[in-house]
Amino acid sequence: MLLIMTRRKALQVIPPSLRELWSTWQLRVLVLTSLILQIVLIIFGNRRKYISRSWVRFAVWSAYLAADTVATMALGVISSKLGEIYDDDGSIDPTVELNAFWTPFLLLHLGGPDTITAYSLEDNELWSRHFLGLVMQAIGTLYIIMMAWTGSHLSVLLILMTIAGLIKFGERTWVLRSASNDQLRDSMRITRSDQGPGNSNLAEEYKLRDAEGYNVIPSKVIEIQFPVDPAVFEGNSISKDHELLLVAYGLFHTFKGLFADVILGSRDRDTSQTIFRSISYENAYKLIEMECGLMYDLLYTKAILVYNPWGPALRFISFILACIVLVLFSLTSEKQNYSKTGQLFG
Repeated sequence: MLLIMTRRKALQVIPPSLRELWSTWQLRVLVLTSLILQIVLIIFGNRRKYISRSWVRFAVWSAYLAADTVATMALGVISSKLGEIYDDDGSIDPTVELNAFWTPFLLLHLGGPDTITAYSLEDNELWSRHFLGLVMQAIGTLYIIMMAWTGSHLSVLLILMTIAGLIKFGERTWVLRSASNDQLRDSMRITRSDQGPGNSNLAEEYKLRDAEGYNVIPSKVIEIQFPVDPAVFEGNSISKDHELLLVAYGLFHTFKGLFADVILGSRDRDTSQTIFRSISYENAYKLIEMECGLMYDLLYTKAILVYNPWGPALRFISFILACIVLVLFSLTSEKQNYSKTGQLFG
């Protein structure tokens, strides 16, 4: 028995004093680390669109992978400390209650910044996994609210901030789903369904008939060339940046289907060729750059949310709730009950 106890003491690499220090400061370290990672993503998340340096890609990649992990670890630490919310005399420990107040802010971190929602295209295809994470985090947050509920002003502010955090987390899930291949293909099908029979998707028609049981034998396909009037683009009439942006936006809606394996018609090809033959090579490069920028924003950022009718409304609600919580927490008299270390982030 003495030998076993000696070996246990020898295996204690970390001294008890450091363990106690880490137990006191672990939540603060995790929250600060999560905040630093969010700042890195805000600053560099959109830089890789036009900077090809390896250190930028590595910084974004590291922060993107670590951000969710650190925020989830912090939520786990908060949940583990909820059992210590009552002191020995039965009174409520205000420090533990303040720790629970950081839960919705970690949900904001899990929602991520607007500059990056996905690091690669595969992240968009995993939106269902992210949605499951949203459900589990919502359940965990509800558990924290129920355990830490004391009826104080801080508990009410916790609910308001949780609503803002869930909105932010839900925004990221919706954006990931909107940028997936299936959603891009569906949006292209809706957009192109009103353009007449000239752009009908023959492959989709073939699959539909084959699924219905028809004996479909592919034969000769005759494409009808729709005339494109080159007079519209003569004389290098498209030269200003805002004119190029409008043309790039139109071409972007046409050719974004290439990322979802959508078959384009001959009219799309002829229109694109006519435009590029009618402008200078400098403007042609600018036009391609604008198209690539729009495509990047669609696949990797929250830009699509800004143009959605519900996007600005959700942004306004979450912003107003955050402002209300900030003002009410600054005015409440209960914050005097918390220790100085507990107010480190407040």
